[in-house]
Amino acid sequence: MHIWVALIVAPLLALTDQFVVFALAHWACAHQGTWVVHVSHGIFLAMVAAAAGGAWSQWRATALPAGVSEPRAPFHFLTGVAMMVAVLSAVAIIAMWIPTWMISACTA
Repeated sequence: MHIWVALIVAPLLALTDQFVVFALAHWACAHQGTWVVHVSHGIFLAMVAAAAGGAWSQWRATALPAGVSEPRAPFHFLTGVAMMVAVLSAVAIIAMWIPTWMISACTA
């Protein structure tokens, strides 16, 4: 269950974060405060980190001893891919968060 959240929902959360922050930019400029943008990034990053943590726990649970080929090996590979997709989504959210720290909300 956790792998599908990490594989499909985590990238969607990163895209939703971008959409929400873009929508909040006008409010942040009007009120001269970027705290709401920081809160939004933090919430979405926490959700993606939870998805990555769930995939990581599944990946650890399906680990195989070296040289053993079992039917669960493809599932172990899929959990690794899901974990990496969630981590990449977290990196994307962090990359979108960095300009919030450096650039004013009213730069235009």
